[in-house]
Amino acid sequence: MAQKKLTELSIEELNKRRKTTKFVTGLLLGMFAFLVILNVVNIVNGKQNWSALAVPFALLPITIINFNAIKEIDKELKSRGFE
Repeated sequence: MAQKKLTELSIEELNKRRKTTKFVTGLLLGMFAFLVILNVVNIVNGKQNWSALAVPFALLPITIINFNAIKEIDKELKSRGFE
């Protein structure tokens, strides 16, 4: 499914996409924090080794992409006179 360019979306669609992206990014950050804390506790207790921290850090690129998408949406809304 091809996504429309931001310039082709209405204000309502932009706001909906921004809200959804912010929600998903918040979930990813929450999962990242939870997994890091859980893995560190398990490492300290000797149940895991340091390689287990690779899983939470795999979420970071997706989070960065989402932050960039939010910035682009904000820029498009600002260019249309909405903030």
